[in-house]
Amino acid sequence: MPSWSAETLSQTRVKANPVSPVRVRQGDLFYFSVRVGPRATSVQGELRHRTIPFFKAEAPGQFRALIGVDLADPPSREDLRVEVSKDDGSVEQRHYTVEVLPVHFATQELTVPKNYVDLDEETAKRAEEEQEKILQSLSKVTAQKFWEGRFIMPVEGKIAGTFGLRRIMNGEPRSPHSGEDINAPKGTEVHATNEGVVVLVGDFFFSGKSIVLDHGLGLFTMYFHLDEVDVAEGERIHKGVVLGKVGATGRATGPHLHWGMRIDGARVNPLSVLNLE
Repeated sequence: MPSWSAETLSQTRVKANPVSPVRVRQGDLFYFSVRVGPRATSVQGELRHRTIPFFKAEAPGQFRALIGVDLADPPSREDLRVEVSKDDGSVEQRHYTVEVLPVHFATQELTVPKNYVDLDEETAKRAEEEQEKILQSLSKVTAQKFWEGRFIMPVEGKIAGTFGLRRIMNGEPRSPHSGEDINAPKGTEVHATNEGVVVLVGDFFFSGKSIVLDHGLGLFTMYFHLDEVDVAEGERIHKGVVLGKVGATGRATGPHLHWGMRIDGARVNPLSVLNLE
C-alpha cells in the first residue's frame, strides 16, 4: 500500500479534498503523510470516530500516521479530519477522503456439539472476564512510537486465510475471525513482529496461552494458543525476539498461531502490515 501525502493548506477550514481519495480495503492498513510548516508542533486525526495519532516522519516538514480500517467498517467514503497544532496555539483543520472498498470474507457453516457453543454459567463468566481483560490491554494508547521499519512474520508456517471468516455454528452467526491463523508444528518459535512492550500475558479459556504487545500509538499485536510463553509483562521487546512457541492451548483444534492486530481500536489483517514502509 503506498504512502499518501498532501501539500500544506490554508489556515481556514478545508471544504474540499485537495488530493484524490485514499482507497483502502476493509481490514487493511495504510500510511498517511501530511506536510506541515515549521511552526507545527503536533498533528492528530480522526476517522470514523477513531482518534488517529500522528508522529514526526524522517523527512523534514512531515508528520505520518498508520491508519487501519476495521474489518466491519462498511464500504463508503469517509472524512479523515486532521488537525495541525502550532506553536502560537492556533489549530489548522484539514479534510481528506478515505474510500473504503469491500472485501468478500468467507463464510463457514459448522454443526458442532451443543456444549461447544453453549458454555455453562461458570465458564461463560470466566470467558467474559478474560475478554474484558484482553480488551483493557488494548485500550491504552501509548504516546511513544516503538515500532521501527518493516514488520516481519511472527512464525514460519502455512497461512490459513482465516481473517474475516464468518462462522455460523448450529445456525447461529458468530463474530468474524479478527486475526490470521498460521499453521505450524507444536514447538515452532514465535517471534515479535516488531519492537514493542509486553502488556499482557495470560492463559485464557478461548485464546489459551496468550501475549499482547503494545507497539505504541495505538498499535497492538496478539499471539494466541501458544504452547509456552518466554516473556513477561512489562518487558521491552525487540523485533525478532522469541516470544514463545506454537501450541494448541485454549479453544483450538490443532497447533497454530492466531496472529491478531489492532490499531486505534480497528481490527485489521496483520498480513497487510508486512508490505508497508
